[in-house]
Amino acid sequence: MTLGTIGKSNYSKSVSVLISRIYDTNPVANSLYQQAQQYFQQSEEQKAEKIELEQQVYLFENRQQQVSKRDAALVERNLQQAQTEKNTFQQARDEEASQRYSALKLVCDDILALSQGESEEDTKVLSAKLLGTIQLLSPAEGKQVAISNQKSKHLYKAILSLRLLDKLLADGDLKNAYVQQRYLASKGKQFAKDDYHPFRDDVQIPLLMAALLQDIGSCHPDALLILTGNDGNADEFRVLENDERLALLQISYRESVNYVSYGIGLGKYSGNSRSERDTFIKLEAERQSFVLSLLKSAIKPEHGIGNVLKIPQIYTSVVLSTKSSFSYETLPKVTLVLEMGVEKGVYSKVAVDALISITGVFPQGFGITYIPKDSDRQDLDRYEYAIVTGLYPADPRKPICRMVTRNLTYNVSAQGCTVSVENNLYYPQARKKLERISEERLLEILSKLVSNFEERKNMALLPKCWHPEEYFSYMKNQNLWNKVVMHPN
Repeated sequence: MTLGTIGKSNYSKSVSVLISRIYDTNPVANSLYQQAQQYFQQSEEQKAEKIELEQQVYLFENRQQQVSKRDAALVERNLQQAQTEKNTFQQARDEEASQRYSALKLVCDDILALSQGESEEDTKVLSAKLLGTIQLLSPAEGKQVAISNQKSKHLYKAILSLRLLDKLLADGDLKNAYVQQRYLASKGKQFAKDDYHPFRDDVQIPLLMAALLQDIGSCHPDALLILTGNDGNADEFRVLENDERLALLQISYRESVNYVSYGIGLGKYSGNSRSERDTFIKLEAERQSFVLSLLKSAIKPEHGIGNVLKIPQIYTSVVLSTKSSFSYETLPKVTLVLEMGVEKGVYSKVAVDALISITGVFPQGFGITYIPKDSDRQDLDRYEYAIVTGLYPADPRKPICRMVTRNLTYNVSAQGCTVSVENNLYYPQARKKLERISEERLLEILSKLVSNFEERKNMALLPKCWHPEEYFSYMKNQNLWNKVVMHPN
């Protein structure tokens, strides 16, 4: 294993921070999901307090009609005080909602900045880098898998939703009038950073919001009761009984919609122009309506706009699974899960095909073991390591990779390759090629590729994949997405 400093590059740190801003359990309680949990916990009490304050105002308004002139001044003072208390209470709630909205909007802006480039090619590379870094920062095995994946899945799904939206639009497979109007209004035009950008502001940012908030209702106390039990000690990642699962889905959807409508509300206008304010409020209402339509349509998307949430949600639930049965080597089977859903009529074939054409069979950051070729294009008698680093492969089964080892030696300045089915050890036909090699030779290869050979010499001698987590933990190995010369393999 390459020696060097273990830690996170600046980019990896920025991704980790972004994940924590979305979902975390820190004492400051400032992640989006902690803010929502706090909102849900206080919501019932605040509803009761609001009703009480409104009743006080109503009471004194009625008394005004009934009291004598002598008592009118006192009732008027009491009414003004009650109205002040009611207004102060509402202002405090509005300010809290505004702060939650601002935090959410800032996260979405930062996701867009990390995943969107000046050109289509830049966007592909940046999105691959962000998805790959999330995967490579996630443990491939051990007790922390579910906890880590629970934190990361919202960001991962949001990025996939953006790219699926792009693909469906480019292919002419998305007919939503709202999206089409904003898309055409922005296509081929240049906008300054702070200018109103119809597609970015009215479609991409709301889509990111919907992706991040799709499961926010699971923070509601009723949902947590199902997940963690009456005493709070149940395993939230266990396989739920069917009635529990259905109840959780209903609560999560209902409260996610509630949170979008009341927990964050609309963005706040800052300025002095009445016409600008009216336009801003109109646009904000339309954006909120779009977010709500995405959440609703994602339940049964059929061929509609909800697929841009639903299909990435299914993909992410496999690649960043929180189930106890999680097995790293099964991640490429995510495409089979989606294709089986198409066969059963559950998922849209158009949306599934579009997503698979983006991701390929092998997720970003996945560890590929492959048979290299010599200068005469002949197979060598060994396997090497690579990492999937490219989206939009020409053939979904042939991942775009970065070579990590060469001649069984870790090489930081490695080149890129497209790994064929015939030479990818994930497939049986490739493993069959190496079956003639002696066990001694295979053990020798393994000893050169793993850092703790004595602990791992009982690993499969013809591994279907490898875990790049340790390799990626070294800072100098974390820039896998700079331009390299690509070779077919």
